[in-house]
Amino acid sequence: MKGLKIFGFVVGGIVVLCGLVLALALTSGVQTWAVRKAVARQPGMTLEVAKVDAGFSAAEITDLRLTKDGMVVTAKSITAKYSAWDYLTQKRINADSVAVQDLLVDLRNAKPAAAAPGSPGAAPAAPGKAPPSATTASAPKSPAAQSAPFNGLLQEARLPFDLRVASLLAKGRALLSTTQTATFELKGDNLQTGQRGKLEWTVDFADATPDAPIRALRTTGTAGVQLANDRRIDVVEIDAIAAAMGPKLPADRIKLTAKADQPTPGGNEGYTAQLGLMRGTTVEPLLKLNAQYITAAREITGAWEIAVRSEQLAALLAGLGLPEVAANGAGRFALKPDTKSVSASGDLQAQVSQLQKLS
Repeated sequence: MKGLKIFGFVVGGIVVLCGLVLALALTSGVQTWAVRKAVARQPGMTLEVAKVDAGFSAAEITDLRLTKDGMVVTAKSITAKYSAWDYLTQKRINADSVAVQDLLVDLRNAKPAAAAPGSPGAAPAAPGKAPPSATTASAPKSPAAQSAPFNGLLQEARLPFDLRVASLLAKGRALLSTTQTATFELKGDNLQTGQRGKLEWTVDFADATPDAPIRALRTTGTAGVQLANDRRIDVVEIDAIAAAMGPKLPADRIKLTAKADQPTPGGNEGYTAQLGLMRGTTVEPLLKLNAQYITAAREITGAWEIAVRSEQLAALLAGLGLPEVAANGAGRFALKPDTKSVSASGDLQAQVSQLQKLS
């Protein structure tokens, strides 16, 4: 009996200790310290957060600031409502809402990421000295270093977990240069495994450069995303409209519709795209593409068709200070992504006038 009491005391003590550790881990101060510590191990990246408060059903990150390669990303708040139990027991990401408020992406001082030693973009080593990671020229590349073969646009779009995000919202701005900015809003609805979800966006670009031909550009659109039961993204449909504004530009808009689908897992994929000119509610097609990725041949084959009358784009090209263009034709094309070989055939008639504008 005495041994049982001692065993019960030890077990009880362990349970209490685990409870204290869990309670401590769920405190905001410890979480904030853990996030900063984790990012501190990432070279070239700095992260500052005022507060991290995460629990089993909700989380909030306040005043985030991320810096990497001259790019600075800040967010006033990131909030999420989710079920941690679903992730722990079913490896399923289940969120009722995810929201990012006052997101700011500053690219004015962004620099390309530093190339790894020995890569084509890396600086040469000093004479007589080999880089630390240098190997003999005859050493074979590891499988991870070799580029993966192309298996289709959607074949690799497979989620690692089951997913449910009922509502997604991100609003913010981007600083592209000293004179160019963009504001954006992204909404998501019903992004769920086995269901069809929707993404909506609005982007407003502005250019304060004196005498800029395009002072503003607005694009709005939706994307339908269907997640199969096996976590594949098997259908993506895009419908977007863009309108450019400037002192000499017409009110015409450009409309893009595109679709990619993979009816069966690992099977052929189909792609369609159409670019058109919108005048009022009428859409005049300019370019059509219809293609298919053949898995057995590892090749993309398709057909193209172009029909551009000079009067359709005359006002737009004149406002941009470009020559007038007219083109009409159709044909076929083939692309082998693995070997990067391209072939095309067909008939095309084109006419370009006022070439002096190129000067």
